[in-house]
Amino acid sequence: MPESSITADSADGRRFGFAGVGADALRSGDLVVLSPGSGRILGQVTDPARAGADGYGQVLGGIDGDRLDHLPQPPFASAAVAPAGHPELQLLQASSGAGLPVGTWTSGDTGADARLRAQGFGRHTFLCGQSGSGKTYALGVLLEQVRLHTGLRIVVLDPNADYVRMNQVRPGVPDDVAAAWQERGPVTVLGSDASGAEPLRLRFATMPRAAQAAVLRLDPLRDRGEYNLFVRLMGHGRTAGVATVVAELAAGTPDERALAQRMENLGLLDWEVWAAGQTSAAEVVDAGASMTVLDLNGFKDPHESTAVCLDLVEHLWARRADRTPTLLVLDEAHNLCPAEPSGTMQAALVDRLIQIAAEGRKYGLWLLLSTQRPSKLHPQVLSQCDNLVLMRMNSRADLAELATVFGSVPHEMLDASPTFTQGEALVAGPLAPVPTLLRMGDRITVEGGSDVRVPDRS
Repeated sequence: MPESSITADSADGRRFGFAGVGADALRSGDLVVLSPGSGRILGQVTDPARAGADGYGQVLGGIDGDRLDHLPQPPFASAAVAPAGHPELQLLQASSGAGLPVGTWTSGDTGADARLRAQGFGRHTFLCGQSGSGKTYALGVLLEQVRLHTGLRIVVLDPNADYVRMNQVRPGVPDDVAAAWQERGPVTVLGSDASGAEPLRLRFATMPRAAQAAVLRLDPLRDRGEYNLFVRLMGHGRTAGVATVVAELAAGTPDERALAQRMENLGLLDWEVWAAGQTSAAEVVDAGASMTVLDLNGFKDPHESTAVCLDLVEHLWARRADRTPTLLVLDEAHNLCPAEPSGTMQAALVDRLIQIAAEGRKYGLWLLLSTQRPSKLHPQVLSQCDNLVLMRMNSRADLAELATVFGSVPHEMLDASPTFTQGEALVAGPLAPVPTLLRMGDRITVEGGSDVRVPDRS
């Protein structure tokens, strides 16, 4: 389009309106260069022009050679508007400290490498997309780049074994990238005995008393007698595992024998997740691996995976004063942190995650939540997220809720989500210099899982 066909004005140097022939070709999220006569200003379209109505955008800063001045600009009565080119896209990312390459960014007819801000992971992140949107693949891309370019300790709670092969570099990955990945050390994968991975275990004796009681499904009010007995008994220096505790209780008073029966009836003696002489997941994380993946799939009793998550989350919170920068990743977060917890153990896990969401940032403990069911995630956790990575979502109810939580994201960009193709994502918040529509790039490591295809008839 001719450079002079669209004009803009700004009364405050922060927002601008635009109109003219060809204005309706500018989409929400596109970058534009405004030329008010002296100097050049970079802006982003937030509300596209409609027939008979002006469009609007946000002033991002003044262009000064190879610098971008992010301060508000002087008001202007008229400025020529032109689509931003590749240099302007690169300038914005460089001036914002965005260095993590995750794919490609398209603004109008112009493309550039899409880069995110590593420091943006110092805020909680919410990633969502319906089945088939590429959400699992995208999370893998993000985790790979975080591991390569930051010193964050990464802990992944992986219910579907989607990230268990992140210690395997894909064929065809450039040699320098593969070498950089290997230099970060091994990715530690823990799982059930059936998975063949290193054993995923927890140590009952070192769990907080309230967490131990939650494993026994003791409610402090409903089961006040048993709960009180348990707390008093465990407070007398017992540091043994479940089997030893049950044996000691079975030889005690009638009330103690009743407590032993509870533990037996819950099947706790049959759980494989107890550490005994092995290393617990919390101890593995403390040992300093750059990435630890907890494969929660494969336990015979589903409560075992909840218990090990509770133990690890409690441990990370108990050690928060260490201020070890940690990214805690919850895949299928609506199952690990549901809006309506089921049972004492899941309720205890959700309560601690709510506390981490509210207070964890000051201790260097940050969440990355991934789900295809935003409405099923606990709202007190979702509301604490500053970063949004949105892939294809068809549910208008979910999009409306996201528009409320992430109010600074242009609604036009959110509303486009149902049209996204596989691998496309809207990234907004401290992670991105501006709300950005990008396509995820290639993975470095092997994907751990994929959907089963419907077979053709033979």
